[in-house]
Amino acid sequence: MRVTRTIHWVLLFSIVSITLSAQEKHFISDPNYRTLVHDQFIKSKELAKGRSNSLFSIFNKSISLEQKEALEFLYAFMPLSDLAMHNGDYVLAQVNTAIQAKNFFSWGKIIPEDIFRHFVLPYRINNEYTDTARQVFYKELRDRVKGMNMYNAALEVNHWCHEKVSYKGSDERTSGPLTTVRNALGRCGEESTFTVSALRSVSIPARQVYTPRWAHTDDNHAWVEVWIDGKWYFLGACEPEPELNMGWFAAPVKRAMMTHTVVFGQYQGSEEKLQIDDKYTRVNLLANYASTREVAVKVIDGNGKPAPMAKVEFMLYNYAEFYPIATKYSDSRGRCSSITGYGDLMIWVSQNGLFGYKKSSSNDKDTITITLTKPQNKAFIETFDIIPPIAQSVASADAAKAAENNVRLQKEDVIRNAYISTFIDSIAINKLATSKGFKLKDIAPYLINSRGNWKEIYSFINSLEPKDTANGFAILRHISEKDLHDALASTLSDHLKSINTYPSIDGGISKDNFNQYILAPRIGKEFVTTWRTYLQKAFPKSEIEGFRNNPQSLISWIIQNIKIDSISNYYNVALSPESVYEMRVADKYSRNVFFVAACRSVGIPARLEPATRKPQYLKGNNWIDVLFEKQIFTELPKGEVILINQSDDKNFIPQYYSHFTIARLEKGQFITLDYEFDAALKTFPCKLNLEVGYYRLMTGNRLNDGSVKCRIEYFNVEQGKSISIPIIVLPIEAQTGVLGKAETSAGFKSLDNIDFMLSCFMNMKDKALVVAVIDPDKEPTKHLMEDIKLVKKGIDDWGGQVLFIIANDKLNKTFDPSVYKDLPRSCSFGYDSTGDITNAVDLMCGQNPGPQYPQISIINPNGEIIFYSEGYSIGMGETILKNLGK
Repeated sequence: MRVTRTIHWVLLFSIVSITLSAQEKHFISDPNYRTLVHDQFIKSKELAKGRSNSLFSIFNKSISLEQKEALEFLYAFMPLSDLAMHNGDYVLAQVNTAIQAKNFFSWGKIIPEDIFRHFVLPYRINNEYTDTARQVFYKELRDRVKGMNMYNAALEVNHWCHEKVSYKGSDERTSGPLTTVRNALGRCGEESTFTVSALRSVSIPARQVYTPRWAHTDDNHAWVEVWIDGKWYFLGACEPEPELNMGWFAAPVKRAMMTHTVVFGQYQGSEEKLQIDDKYTRVNLLANYASTREVAVKVIDGNGKPAPMAKVEFMLYNYAEFYPIATKYSDSRGRCSSITGYGDLMIWVSQNGLFGYKKSSSNDKDTITITLTKPQNKAFIETFDIIPPIAQSVASADAAKAAENNVRLQKEDVIRNAYISTFIDSIAINKLATSKGFKLKDIAPYLINSRGNWKEIYSFINSLEPKDTANGFAILRHISEKDLHDALASTLSDHLKSINTYPSIDGGISKDNFNQYILAPRIGKEFVTTWRTYLQKAFPKSEIEGFRNNPQSLISWIIQNIKIDSISNYYNVALSPESVYEMRVADKYSRNVFFVAACRSVGIPARLEPATRKPQYLKGNNWIDVLFEKQIFTELPKGEVILINQSDDKNFIPQYYSHFTIARLEKGQFITLDYEFDAALKTFPCKLNLEVGYYRLMTGNRLNDGSVKCRIEYFNVEQGKSISIPIIVLPIEAQTGVLGKAETSAGFKSLDNIDFMLSCFMNMKDKALVVAVIDPDKEPTKHLMEDIKLVKKGIDDWGGQVLFIIANDKLNKTFDPSVYKDLPRSCSFGYDSTGDITNAVDLMCGQNPGPQYPQISIINPNGEIIFYSEGYSIGMGETILKNLGK
């Protein structure tokens, strides 16, 4: 009887469980997609088996079916970096907050399942170091946007973002959203990452959009798209406008050749798929912004037969190199195509060391046929004219709404500046210097540049004992300004305290080499962690002694123990050295960072070579190249290249990336060497010791309309030999002719409220007058001011006047021109309080219904406008000099 009763209870429990399970809500309702996700989840579990307990024990907790499937979705498509550096509690918290927000806001009910899955749930936006931003932002924004419709909520979130962050350029490592907020600044990639995070935190679908490179000017840009009631709109991150689908970049993007986004997971939307992978989908969004055309390519081999699976790169001239804006692979017929804009591209195909290329012009309608051939390594010169899409007009904002928006922006600036005022001041810095016996100049730059992270840097400096002072300051010298924004005092102290555990294997190493290549915690573009202590403890002491006696044994250990996965880390976030050791899986870059970290941890000087980023260790006075794939560990043969500045203008100094680059042929592709910050290339002639091989030196000179005259010289570097290569920037004719007559009676006020007219600055020394109408809060103006600094000497030598006139309603009460350091001597600031200057220039030369700032005019002594530019353009300082005849 008891057995029968027990069976009845078991059956009843099973029936109830099945019924409840059937009633539970699926996160993924499509069974086919659910199966796809689960299969990919199993692959991720296998990939991350080295961290199985940290990542997957979360499934042993009591969670709903919806939570389980959402977790599986995130794990299935999670990049390698996140599998290596997150844990199950973190991932579940992301799921819970996303579902909580969806249930709280009215619009959560109308978001389609796939849109929520790909554009709300994922916590990662791009290559930032992720944090708990979703939870923090949801708590702060929930009541602020509660009760709004979806459209107005998106606008409001962007106003909140503007209260927190403004634009400043920085290095390639992307700060996490909370770090961006803490420091109140970020470059466009960080602003857009932050804004997308904020929008997703309140269940508004959002994605970061990139133009990988502009066609009409150097540089790139990132912004945000939001899904509102079934339609995607764009907005400028941390740059609120009165309406969506407005922004300073609205005109430039009409000239773009590519805009794209990387979608987390296998996305099945209608947009063109540039790249489809097991874990992500790269989507072409250009049709949302510009007129498009399809460029069709056919790849054939030397016998004229179709070449399947050839790599086809659609490349755009930018920063003196051809940069791939889209990459496809030829099909079985040797064909592929991509959607792009109406400008010129270089189509480059490669396969197994063979390559071929052709220029594609905007009027090309036929399929472009390219033949794969063996490299001939011939020395020769070729030139190209590269034409971007033409400029187009955009609609302007309603004047009343724009004025109302400007009032809000100024109030938000006050809020942000009030927060910035809480950063450490000179009194506190001086007090610390006095108490520690340090010179003020030795600590002030680090504390000032640490911004909202100043307490951490203060704590580290304050903790320095006399015996550690030299090494402590060396650590600060060898981390980046961005590291100062997010480095923890405990992390820096950990490196300091563990540096003597294993002294340098070279007892005669110079202090500079010791500081740069052993002591420094910064290696590449990774987030600085406590890798030194971790690795010193992780490796057995006997193994460490083997590494120190023979660094090649460390290389062998890495080859044997670290599996390379070149696909799964698709956001290219460098894994921490600790994670590489724990996972035993890494992409090549993270593996190389791990090698350098392991070397430094045990006293072996090591680095990533600055130009090629190849790992090296120092043996005596020679850098030994480590080529893991070829298992070669030696000093590679090199030759000497002497670069000669061929310009007749003695004041012209070619700048790397602005005017020229050097690239080496590797496996059918030219790989640009990175000499941007190399002091050796600041004076000419200069000498470079380059690895033996086939190279090209590319120069470019950009015209006022954005087109480029490009020159390429190909040459060989031979072992032990020297070759001289001239840097020749092809000349262009300055813009000539009169565009219109300037309204020289147009008035403006100086910043101390004195009335002036343009005529007051005319005919000074028979020089032209440069007038720039600016919006100081916007990114294009910030770029302009940096560009003007770069040509300070040229403008000083010219000797004319430069007026920066702040546009009507764009003057913030806290504006201070002294923030613009190192401007030319002749620069003055004013305010267009009545709009006379803007209206006069825009009426004569404007290309849009409303002004696009900055508006830059050159007015000759006769009052005639001989040059005009409006909106976003990099390198404007040099363009101004060209049109002044300098």
